[in-house]
Amino acid sequence: MGYSELIKSLDTIRGYVRSFYVYGFRGRGDFSGRSGRTYDDERRRLENYLSGFMSFRSDEGGKVSFVSIDSRRTSRNPLYKIFKAKSFTAMDISLHFMLMDILRNLGEEKPLSRILDEISSVYLDGFSASLMPEESTLRKKLGEYCALGLVRARKEGKAMLYSRTPSPDLTGMEDLLSFFSEAAPCGVVGSFLLDKLAKDRQDASDVFEFKHHYITASIESDIMCTVFGAIREKRSLVLLQKKSGRGHSFSDEIVPLVVYQSAQGGRLYVMAYKQRGKRFMPIRADYILSAEMGEPYGDWDQRRAEFEEIRMHIWGVAIRPRAGKGGRRTAHVSFTVRFDDGEEFIYERLLREKRCGEVTRLDRNTARFDADIYDAQEIFPWARTFICRITDFSSSDESVTKRFYDDIRLMDAMYRKGEAG
Repeated sequence: MGYSELIKSLDTIRGYVRSFYVYGFRGRGDFSGRSGRTYDDERRRLENYLSGFMSFRSDEGGKVSFVSIDSRRTSRNPLYKIFKAKSFTAMDISLHFMLMDILRNLGEEKPLSRILDEISSVYLDGFSASLMPEESTLRKKLGEYCALGLVRARKEGKAMLYSRTPSPDLTGMEDLLSFFSEAAPCGVVGSFLLDKLAKDRQDASDVFEFKHHYITASIESDIMCTVFGAIREKRSLVLLQKKSGRGHSFSDEIVPLVVYQSAQGGRLYVMAYKQRGKRFMPIRADYILSAEMGEPYGDWDQRRAEFEEIRMHIWGVAIRPRAGKGGRRTAHVSFTVRFDDGEEFIYERLLREKRCGEVTRLDRNTARFDADIYDAQEIFPWARTFICRITDFSSSDESVTKRFYDDIRLMDAMYRKGEAG
């Protein structure tokens, strides 16, 4: 069979996007268990979808591919294209246009038998009888369109009547959709709606620029849609996940409670409760291969209330398990920041970014940050951004304090060595 640009499996192309963009710099030999032809076909698909963003380089291991996207200069997320190129059969596309035309008059309802008659007498008249779709095929297709909201079904007696649903009026929503499509975890929905607008209206809504434009998580939009659905309906989720290393996958059932997004890189995490083990845990969205709705979970409100209590001690996503009868252990972290006159923005930044911590103004030029968190190691990347202004740093976890000052000594030694050279 010849190479096709259309996608048959979203999971497959999603894996390649992660390999070339999220994880980066993968070559042909890094994809074990897949033939060279499969690799070449998927790589060519990505080259077509992400034209202008795909790059290559050669190293000792051979030619490696990667996706490079400057999100500061890209107003529209190019990764949404992988959701818009699904493969279909000739009958799929033909049947779509037949049904949309047959049900074109809004409010007019038609039974399945009449729709079949119109396909036969109007659209396939003179064609081979083998092209005529079976009743079960048509019923299934209409059921899919009902689930998508394109068609409405109403039962009258024993017959099911079908009609078109009106297209939403998007007038005045251009800017809203433009922002939503680039900022929301399920922004692909906004991207599809933007596609319904005329080109000039789309261009007119291209008004946003992002200092931090997180587009990586967009390839999990369909999975996150299922996650949000489970949260809304207070259900469990059956996940197929991959391990942090390459290779194996495993199935697990969890109860999703809330979704976190990294302020540093935009990565999504599902904060969940695991019934087996009775513990709260974070799950990286890019480790989820598939998600299916489970059964309603009767204790969802109670688990969410419990999570709201412990989230006051979560800096990033780490949640340490219970430590005996004393409950979860937290570590106290404290550091003092000094700033000069005219640098009030430093104090304002502390207030804005303190998360679950507290900021105390000690005097005109000094403020102290305090927090009790489960994993004090998570605070390092943020604390280091104040490194030249911190006058003291301490933690009830001695290993955290030691690591902070050891890092400073190592950095000092590195710079001194560079100056001596």
